Amino acid sequence: MESSSMLLFILLWTVGRSEVQDLSGKQFTFPSDPKGINQPRVALRANTRLITVMTVCLRFFSQLNRMQGLFSLATRDHSNALMLNKDAEGSYKVHAGDDTYIFTKLPTNRMDWNSVCWTWDSRTGLTQLWLNGLRTSQKLVGQNYLVNGDLSIIVGQEQDAYGGGFDRNDSFEGDITDLHMWDRVVSACDLRSYMNQGSFSPGNLLNWNNLNFDVSGNVSIQDADFEEPVCQ
Repeated sequence: MESSSMLLFILLWTVGRSEVQDLSGKQFTFPSDPKGINQPRVALRANTRLITVMTVCLRFFSQLNRMQGLFSLATRDHSNALMLNKDAEGSYKVHAGDDTYIFTKLPTNRMDWNSVCWTWDSRTGLTQLWLNGLRTSQKLVGQNYLVNGDLSIIVGQEQDAYGGGFDRNDSFEGDITDLHMWDRVVSACDLRSYMNQGSFSPGNLLNWNNLNFDVSGNVSIQDADFEEPVCQ
């Protein structure tokens, strides 16, 4: 009886635990999951319960030719509190609460890495996307919307419910690295530096170099093949 209780404790501890790691030079690799059984994903933990302004940046490599989620932040009140996804045509949809905007047909690499950043300010409602060193014009979405309460942040799957409700047709397949999130709109200079693999201040909400995360499903942590250029 004691051994059974101990085994149950170990299983529960293993499932619920998260870890903090410096993932510099590493990437999350999300394999194909055609039947939607494994649901590979990574839960990220940010030390905040309120977001009114933010920037999120990440690099991704994927050859999947369909809709897939890149970043999913849900609250108990809204499954798409903050969400970024892309479709097969290279159009990117951003959600801020009930508001959405689609940046249509942006030039996206299928045989190389893509660097994408998304900025949003609740007070003004202004939002913008940066992709591979290029920026869109600013649009209006989610003005005066507050992201408030318990946060569930996931990459690899798109949440249709708090911490779940995954649809295999929205899942991500490929590699993700260098994910950062700030509680401010990062300057254009710093965003260009991120895009060009230069120096920048790491995110204060999510920091790839000090990331609190929990892996579920068949996700691998591998050496990243996203290399910095050698400057002459």
